Amino acid sequence: MTDLSWIFSSGFWGMRFYDLPNFLICALFILFFGRLYRLPSVVQLVLVLHSLLPFFLNGVVFPYSYMPDTFKYWQHFNEIRAGDLTFFSAFGSGTVETASAFFAVMPFPFAVTPLSLGFFNTLLFIALFMWLYKKGVFTNVSMWFFLLYPSLALYTALGLRDTFILVFMVVAVQWAREGRWLAIWLPLALLFIIKFQNFFILAPVLVIYLVFGIRRTGVSVNKGLLTLAVGVAGLIGISPIALPLINHFRAAMFVEDGGSAGQVELINGPGEFVMEGLTSGLYFLLKPFPWEASNVLQLVQSTENLLIGAFLVVLIRAAWKRVPKKLIFWLLFIAFAFSIYGLVVFNYGTAVRYRYPFVIIFVIFVCADCHVRSLFKFGSTAAPQRSPIGA
Repeated sequence: MTDLSWIFSSGFWGMRFYDLPNFLICALFILFFGRLYRLPSVVQLVLVLHSLLPFFLNGVVFPYSYMPDTFKYWQHFNEIRAGDLTFFSAFGSGTVETASAFFAVMPFPFAVTPLSLGFFNTLLFIALFMWLYKKGVFTNVSMWFFLLYPSLALYTALGLRDTFILVFMVVAVQWAREGRWLAIWLPLALLFIIKFQNFFILAPVLVIYLVFGIRRTGVSVNKGLLTLAVGVAGLIGISPIALPLINHFRAAMFVEDGGSAGQVELINGPGEFVMEGLTSGLYFLLKPFPWEASNVLQLVQSTENLLIGAFLVVLIRAAWKRVPKKLIFWLLFIAFAFSIYGLVVFNYGTAVRYRYPFVIIFVIFVCADCHVRSLFKFGSTAAPQRSPIGA
């Protein structure tokens, strides 16, 4: 494999010069599909500005050493492209190798610098936006949230596997909404290979969504409360089996984030298990609180969390006034997902990475299913006429 270490002697602007073709691919993609789908000019402008983010985040806001996995993806990508590692050897052999294989089949000529894969993820972000726009999934509320959500912009501009995870999850949910029973297993299978935790959260939810016809009828308040009660009873019932596993993963994540296994607080007994499960989800959404922030980045994250939390409260209020039965299902979904991750994730940065795909799914599909086209005007609950943004 060609040694690419020379790129680091090219200087700040030299490294970015080599990625101009990757930026131009993203820009041309926006201009072509923007014209094809008649995207408003302001939306195209925001997408182009998003395409510039890899230049300013990688090696500027975030040192390359801040997320060392970026180097692993970059190395394996170039090994695959050079023929030193075959696609089929990489695919399925590990999450890093598999993600690198996904990167390798994308329509970009090369990844000379570590920031190159940020443009690959940016193209995925743009393609997902265009796909949802064309299908009429977006409303004005969800479209602008998708475009302006800081964490989404951040992680889709870095050279990590998180954008693949987001794409597979969103595609699986949308195909479930369309009743495509067989098709959903393709993105779910890819999700299992690259992030099995999310598979075990999303797959059972979508099976329930399809089997019980929730995509058409939603969930009544009584059934929602019954589901919550059954969930609590289930936590108590499985606690003898689940607690050792939960504590194992809590300790593993705590050590991975730099702590000592002896310092982690283990969950003792069914009662504590239930209380942790019920409260950890809300904390997972909001952490770090301002008083927990130890640096500027965490303070920014805390501010974003509070703003997103306030936005979700307003969104839930608007959705409840329109189609509460559909809203209840998505509330149960996000509570389930956040409770699981809240039990095992301690690091604030890790929480942000694991949280944002679920927030995106919640906002997009609550707006779509509950016809939330405005947060403050509550009109008819009738489904809107089909249009590019469902407005």
